[in-house]
Amino acid sequence: MTQIQELVINFHMTEACNYRCGYCYATWENNCSSTELHHSEVKTKQLLKDLASYFLFDNPLRQHLNYRSVRINFAGGEPLMLGRRFVNALLYAKQLGFNTSVITNGHLLTASLMLKTAPHLNMLGLSFDTADSLLASNIGRTDRKGDRLSPEDLLEIALTYRTLNPNGRFKINTVVNAYNWQENLVDVMQQLQPDKWKLLRVLPVHEHNLTITSEQYSSYVERHSSLSHFIVEEDNDAMWQSYLMINPEGCFYQNSSEAKGHWYSKPILDVGVEHAFAEIEFNLKAFVGRYPLATNVA
Repeated sequence: MTQIQELVINFHMTEACNYRCGYCYATWENNCSSTELHHSEVKTKQLLKDLASYFLFDNPLRQHLNYRSVRINFAGGEPLMLGRRFVNALLYAKQLGFNTSVITNGHLLTASLMLKTAPHLNMLGLSFDTADSLLASNIGRTDRKGDRLSPEDLLEIALTYRTLNPNGRFKINTVVNAYNWQENLVDVMQQLQPDKWKLLRVLPVHEHNLTITSEQYSSYVERHSSLSHFIVEEDNDAMWQSYLMINPEGCFYQNSSEAKGHWYSKPILDVGVEHAFAEIEFNLKAFVGRYPLATNVA
């Protein structure tokens, strides 16, 4: 039997974002902002409750993976754009018994919001692609005013989170793409000392914007090899159908094939978790492969 410590469910609460990254895959065909579940606190809570009722208890996936805990990872778009709606969803997920995390660009992570959320986040994840202001602008990692998250901002967020939640884990996600693949972030990451630095090769879900070759990705990884003790690599092959994902309308979804978009289940609130989950492709071998501590137990 395979055993992993934690099952992670990525709930993309909204497509809305204050950045315009050229490689963004967080867009969903036929999605309409008015039908995103966060508009109804009742529906958002029901979705989280249904997920808890299925994944926190005995089910075929748990029998196969023997996971000990389940984490809801709130993502987007940019989930912090939802303000109180995000906070309420986070607190309710925690109340249901989930571990919790968020992946955010950090631009809206104010001191007030940190106070409300940091103690309830088992992991805080920051998307950070570059320390260079021009590269950030080229990638699209700036808001409408041209403001970005600087290395200094990133360090302040990390220090604040660790103060408010000493047991929490801090993670950085970097998408290695056509603009930043030659950059060196060793000094920045040595200062930050994240628990995990995930290096993702840009994934061509809808089109081939900002894609790079295997050699370019490998050169980026090699350039930062002195930090290998907290680096996790995710090339394209490791990402296809290896994430458990829910879109803003409450459907399971998966990447179909390169530049071909997504496959969707029926809405979970309409057909139930088990039925909806059965409608999407989920590569268990690839999923387990993303967890280096996964073990086979007799």
